[in-house]
Amino acid sequence: MNLRPNGFLLALILLWACHGEAAASGLRFGGLALETNGEICLDLEWDHAWNRSDGAANHDAAWVFLKWQDADGLWQPLIVGSNGHLQSGSAVLEHVNDGLGLFVLPPLGTLGSTGPLRVCIPLQDQLPAEAQAVRAFAIEMVWIPDGGFWLGDGQSNGSFGTSSNQPFWVENEAEIPYGVLSDTGVYAPSGPIPAAWPKGSTGFHCMKHEISQSQYCDFLNTLSFAQQASHTAISPESEPGTLAMTSLSANRNGIRIRKAGTAPGSPATYGLDLDGNGFDDAADGLHRACNWLSWADLTAYLDWAGLRPLTEMEYEKACRGPLAAIPGEFAWGTTTAIDANTILADGHANEGAAEHGDSLQGLASHGYDGPQGPLRTGFAAGAGTGRVAAGATFHGVMEMSGNLWEQCVTVNTAGLQYQAEPGDGVLSPDGQADPATWPGAEGAGFRGGGWNSGIIAGFRDLAISDRFYAGLAPSARRNTSGGRGAR
Repeated sequence: MNLRPNGFLLALILLWACHGEAAASGLRFGGLALETNGEICLDLEWDHAWNRSDGAANHDAAWVFLKWQDADGLWQPLIVGSNGHLQSGSAVLEHVNDGLGLFVLPPLGTLGSTGPLRVCIPLQDQLPAEAQAVRAFAIEMVWIPDGGFWLGDGQSNGSFGTSSNQPFWVENEAEIPYGVLSDTGVYAPSGPIPAAWPKGSTGFHCMKHEISQSQYCDFLNTLSFAQQASHTAISPESEPGTLAMTSLSANRNGIRIRKAGTAPGSPATYGLDLDGNGFDDAADGLHRACNWLSWADLTAYLDWAGLRPLTEMEYEKACRGPLAAIPGEFAWGTTTAIDANTILADGHANEGAAEHGDSLQGLASHGYDGPQGPLRTGFAAGAGTGRVAAGATFHGVMEMSGNLWEQCVTVNTAGLQYQAEPGDGVLSPDGQADPATWPGAEGAGFRGGGWNSGIIAGFRDLAISDRFYAGLAPSARRNTSGGRGAR
């Protein structure tokens, strides 16, 4: 932390602020400082970065956003200016129209570490005089480029397709008339799919990983008491050490109350304590994907972060890319998988599995005999791991098959009202996402399977075109459900 001469406390909250380690995926983040010219500068670096120079226009990035704490202790988004720059290092900065954050891209041709970056972010307006502290956050993203793609595989349960059950080519974002796009189950579109509904042909950033437990913990630690109560299963007033997301078996979720809150004005403080023997241990699972998320929890997180939900068509585009559809294929592009059953370094930053994928079989956490909960985000990927062995999508997104179910906007009447508007960083007083076109749980469903999903004949939850649960509203918290967002 840095203390300005006038007494203003500039509090650094890392991406993994509920624990002091760097992210398991290699993102390192710190050095927050308020410069004399009003810019906020921070250090940023991550491994497994790329920015392809072969014409494919695919890259990863870090989405960086800032929040400030007002006199009542509430956290508000800081709107940033459009002339951010680097003090050191080589990278590309991309600004967004609403100023809720910016993207930091590796230089063209990068394949590996970004190297240390000193990023300086100007504020659109002066920091409010009442500001008590500032926090910075970063989320790894992947750019899914513009272009058409095949939707559905002609075989999976409820798969999208043509009237003859063939994959459907999504050329652009134009309206898809009612009846043109069918399915092989009971979740066919309930009407025409409007031009404004995000289909995936227009490029978008997708979170590289599922929301981690540490990221969700950071989110909770910027909410009011009432907002926390909406996005945990246990009252914020509960005893320190109490599990926050479930009163049942935790299923490898370690978010606990660190300091009890008091209604109505004093929120709780949350931390990671997976093993129940004290906070901030190396084995507390901070990098693990966050289960027990409902649609309301997911959309609140995305609104808070300036992101938005994925649609189920965008999910397939992020997985398959421009390649032809393969019946029954998983996110890594083949039809076979190896289950991650034998956990190594359980709860640690390098948590992984003794099993390994290969050139034909992706490694995924999916079966009934494994650890009974999610694994670390990016657990199957290493420096020399190819797409299939790492369980990665065509564009480099991780765990789109297995680990936790993905929650996506679906094509029923409620879901078709959705448009690609990002969140504004501000939640309702009771903590709900409030962008006008975002549906409630009745407009969403599940894709991609989770840690308790089998792969048997005719029942392949992990298949990217499988829509067996596309119409199951994610209104309840489940031990197998998580999520990610887009921008």
